[in-house]
Amino acid sequence: MNNTKQQDNVINEIRNSRGRFFGLYTNNRPAINAQFHSETPSYVMIFDRNSRVKRKLAKSSIIGVFIAGKLIGQGY
Repeated sequence: MNNTKQQDNVINEIRNSRGRFFGLYTNNRPAINAQFHSETPSYVMIFDRNSRVKRKLAKSSIIGVFIAGKLIGQGY
């Protein structure tokens, strides 16, 4: 599976999370317990439940998501 297709699958799962919390894996930080808020063409805005802050993450930095008992993309 190519990297762009995998990233699209991850972003689609985040988009379809319907307000639930999920595990978010990025290429430059530990796993985040996150909740989707909004998105732009290049960024995703999430609520970081661990730090209790809103974060703006580049879509290119997101490598995986763990939601509803399944891992999409890559995890640690």
